[in-house]
Amino acid sequence: MFMKYIEVFNRDLNTSLKHENKDADAFRLQVDLILKSLVERLNANKKAIVIGAGKMKDFSATFFVRSFDEVVLTDIDMLSVNEAVNNLEISEKDKKKITKIRIEYTGFEKNAFFQDFKERIVNCRTFEKIDQVINSKLDGLENYRFLKEYENSGDLIYMSPIYTQLVYNQVLRECSILRESGYPEHMIKYIENIMLDKMVHVIDRFNDNIIKTLNDDGYLLVISDVLQLDKNSNFYLRVKNGIRSHEVMEEIYSAYKEKHGIGIGDYGLLNLDEKLKSYLSRWLIWPFDGSTSFVVKLKIYKKELNR
Repeated sequence: MFMKYIEVFNRDLNTSLKHENKDADAFRLQVDLILKSLVERLNANKKAIVIGAGKMKDFSATFFVRSFDEVVLTDIDMLSVNEAVNNLEISEKDKKKITKIRIEYTGFEKNAFFQDFKERIVNCRTFEKIDQVINSKLDGLENYRFLKEYENSGDLIYMSPIYTQLVYNQVLRECSILRESGYPEHMIKYIENIMLDKMVHVIDRFNDNIIKTLNDDGYLLVISDVLQLDKNSNFYLRVKNGIRSHEVMEEIYSAYKEKHGIGIGDYGLLNLDEKLKSYLSRWLIWPFDGSTSFVVKLKIYKKELNR
């Protein structure tokens, strides 16, 4: 059986997460404090669902296990999830609260999108042919569902920084291989642009799936990576100095957005803003590795009934 393309890509990504340092600990502590405060608001503590669990470096999994009757950990890379669960210092009784579910969140795996993507694209010599290949690979995904068995059941849903991991970076990697093979640059740019447009529908569908899983009294906590920072840059220092002030960070973000436009991480939150009521918004620095950090926005949402 061939290794699944999207799973391998995400496993490589999870393997690259090595931020075991005081900055990572500080980030996790901030998230845990917000989670603790949020859990105290819940009407019920039956079920917590984690979207994009991975190696669970951005939150304390033990907190979830001690606060809920069931903790559902979802990801496409179950190797990383299993490894993280095995390393938890919790009792066997608490480990039995954990349910692990492998999910590919976009439906691209179901449609084998990447399986022969390059091979089919290489034979395309017109934009129309590219459109035909891409549309055939996306056929039927408008109704893609995941976590159907957990519909309307999540008291708390926690979403890791995942929007930017939803297939587009893999598309870019496929395009870079096409570029190395000598495929025309203007055709590659067309693919990158059209797939970026398609991400609007991917994220909209993904968010709808998450919302269907949330119960009417439940809360959704989302962390989205919005800006990538080079730790040696002046921009990083500016962000680091301003991160504690929401007002200052909103100004920095507005100026950045005006210059560069909105990214996938931004769009994920904007899309949720249209569907749910926002209760809290915080800016944090998420340490990725020795040279790179991300500015992330943490938001808490709730369903607006009778909307």
